[in-house]
Amino acid sequence: MKNQSATHVYPISQYFTDLANNNLPEVSFVDPMLLSTPTMENDEHPPSNVQVGQKFVADIVNGLMSSSSWNSSALFFTYDEHGGFYDHVPPPAAPVPDNIAPRLLPGDTPGAFDMYGVRVPAAVISPFSKAHFVSHTVYDHTSILRFIEYRFGLAPLTNRDANANPMLDMFDFANPPFVTPPSLPAATIDQTQLAACSG
Repeated sequence: MKNQSATHVYPISQYFTDLANNNLPEVSFVDPMLLSTPTMENDEHPPSNVQVGQKFVADIVNGLMSSSSWNSSALFFTYDEHGGFYDHVPPPAAPVPDNIAPRLLPGDTPGAFDMYGVRVPAAVISPFSKAHFVSHTVYDHTSILRFIEYRFGLAPLTNRDANANPMLDMFDFANPPFVTPPSLPAATIDQTQLAACSG
């Protein structure tokens, strides 16, 4: 069966084209380049140079902030996984997404989809983002999905996103603090470190 979603996958250049043409889709997901050389791969996985990934993020954010799409946008920046094997905060319980149990093989540790994992960083970049705000609310990756559902009046897909917090406490819609986007320093790459990474 043909994967219908493949018709909606574009190179990153399309993101910048859409920004320039004021044609950004209402919802977009931006992924880094996951497989390449350590000096080109920008997903920040070892052994790649983290500077390349951070410049990728800066280019995405600065592109949005300098576009006409900025005044009505919210960019959720997060990672798909944590950067280590330890967190001093124990993972809390999570709502089970559905009644489908995990497919465990012999020797697998018993478990269910009923617990969050180690925390990952997240930031919301928007004209409506609260200034100097750190949320202490528990979110998960389905919180982004829940925000999309809230924004467009869509029904939840699973019990997990139905119970996810939509991250609304991150926003000030009445008095947007960043109507004029902040000016950020240019993201540069130390070429000597880049060369060391490729060696």
